Amino acid sequence: MPVYSGQSEAAPKHAGGVIDFTRYYYGADVRWLNKNTLPNLTLIGGVAFDRENEDRQGYNNFNGTYLGVKGKLRRNENNALWNLDPYMQFSWRFLPKWHLDGGLRYSDVHFKSQDHYLANGDDSGNLRYHKLLPSIALSWNFRDDAAAYIAYGKGFETPTFTEMAYRPDAQAGFNLNLKPSSNNTVEAGLKFDQQWGVFSATVFHTETHNDIVSAVSAGGRSTFRNADRTKRYGAELDWQKTLWQDLQARASYSYVDAKFDSDIPVLGKAVAVRKGNKIPGVAQNQLYFGLQWQPQQGWLGGMDIRYMDKIYVNDNNSDYASAYVLVSTSIGYEWVYRRWTLSSYARIDNLFNWRYVGSLIVNDSNGRYFPSPKRTFSIGINISKTF
Repeated sequence: MPVYSGQSEAAPKHAGGVIDFTRYYYGADVRWLNKNTLPNLTLIGGVAFDRENEDRQGYNNFNGTYLGVKGKLRRNENNALWNLDPYMQFSWRFLPKWHLDGGLRYSDVHFKSQDHYLANGDDSGNLRYHKLLPSIALSWNFRDDAAAYIAYGKGFETPTFTEMAYRPDAQAGFNLNLKPSSNNTVEAGLKFDQQWGVFSATVFHTETHNDIVSAVSAGGRSTFRNADRTKRYGAELDWQKTLWQDLQARASYSYVDAKFDSDIPVLGKAVAVRKGNKIPGVAQNQLYFGLQWQPQQGWLGGMDIRYMDKIYVNDNNSDYASAYVLVSTSIGYEWVYRRWTLSSYARIDNLFNWRYVGSLIVNDSNGRYFPSPKRTFSIGINISKTF
């Protein structure tokens, strides 16, 4: 928890430096399945319901002359988020080697905030987000060991409680101006399963409207805003093969070009963004190679190498975290007796203790973007029984 001075929290609409909240979640998904309407046709219909309730308070991070202790109440509200989404899906093998899959979902999301701390005004409010979401995919098994596909889908992402919790303009209450994002994605791919291994290749292109992006991070809190348009396109390659007995190898590569496709004006402490800037926090190139010895029981272990490209840390792209390579290794033992299984492991990440930036504080107002972990050790044991 960050330490604030009493002066910084004296502003009438400050929400306090101590955050205290409790959340409850429940939901249900009811489906109907039919395979008897037409040959080789599967129909699914259903409705999904989810609800999350949050009881949120904020307190001063000082009490009298003492800093870093819980003080008086500065925020008190109840928030509820719920959705009711009917949907339909189908899967149709209309020719021996051709499949057509599709679906339609109507997402209807409701948000309600009831403010009980009225000393700085009533910040209660209601929001409704709704969208009709189609998807379609065509696949072709052109060989017994190979397939190709092309797909289109529309996505919809509403803000979360965490993204709405604070406003970029530093005013009180939830960020009720944050809009949901919607996107259109086209994807195509190939998959082969042959003697030299299982290989897959995918290319994609996504255009997003009202993308929910980082605004500014200050005082240990992150705020968010909407980008009118963003684009992401790229490719993914993956290869897996059993080399000998229980020795398995895997390699993967991904390329993502993520950028702002429109200008964003200044919003509170969040700076203006120019069209064409890279979206911070996204690595353009990533590479992985791993070897794993993994029998059904007995000794197991492995080693992997990861490469991460440089990552921009702010919307201006004025600074970045450098690219890095990490080597990790693990060893363990798995013992199976009748219905009992005992699994244990020990792992070392960043084996050579190289300096790297493992996570970012995007758009940090103080320029503190670069927390840097060192070599880490972990051990674990798990005992289970099958009934």
